[in-house]
Amino acid sequence: MNIDEVIENITNSPKLTYGLIISVLTLVLIGYVRKWKWATDPTGNRDSVQLVEWLGYENYRKIMIVALIVVILILFLLFLNT
Repeated sequence: MNIDEVIENITNSPKLTYGLIISVLTLVLIGYVRKWKWATDPTGNRDSVQLVEWLGYENYRKIMIVALIVVILILFLLFLNT
């Protein structure tokens, strides 16, 4: 199976696509909960740095956790309905 077949399978199967996106977002969520630097360090993204300055690091992290949970739940519901 080459890369073109893998991409074709992903684009033709919404359940697979939702599953992959949910998996990646769950990994990012775990990164925020465990305070892994690659997930929580906002350097390189000007908007995130600005949010950290306004809200503080802990509040920014908590907001991102809640936002990720909401997005994952919505995607899970879409996964179940396809």
